[in-house]
Amino acid sequence: MSAGRERMFSGKSLCLVGLFGFLPDLLSPHLSLESRQASLSHTLWFLLGLIVLLPLARFLPERASRIPVAAACWLAYALHLAGDAVSGGIAWLHPWRSDVIGRYWIEPQHWIWYDAGFILMVWFIFRVLPQFKPRENA
Repeated sequence: MSAGRERMFSGKSLCLVGLFGFLPDLLSPHLSLESRQASLSHTLWFLLGLIVLLPLARFLPERASRIPVAAACWLAYALHLAGDAVSGGIAWLHPWRSDVIGRYWIEPQHWIWYDAGFILMVWFIFRVLPQFKPRENA
């Protein structure tokens, strides 16, 4: 890491954000699309509850960065739901309504390739692009 640049999140915070990206499936393991769509952890209600509870959580590391870490955790959870929406759909207002948003825009046999592509894209954005920042003249 070069001088003058510090990490936005600590290693613990990044692990926590990763956990929240996996949390909907951890809270409600499922093997079928129907069981995912009957899951409360894959709903808008759960996502809204997180936006209220996350900033209050004591388990978030580094008191000074609590709000950015909470926002990143919430975003990871929301992106998981968005990913599920394009890979079969989610019953976003379950149990009050059975409307499903999304469908199979990405077929299951292609998931691994999309995951690999997204991981490479994030790595490129955060590790490679900063190397091309214009240098200040001394």
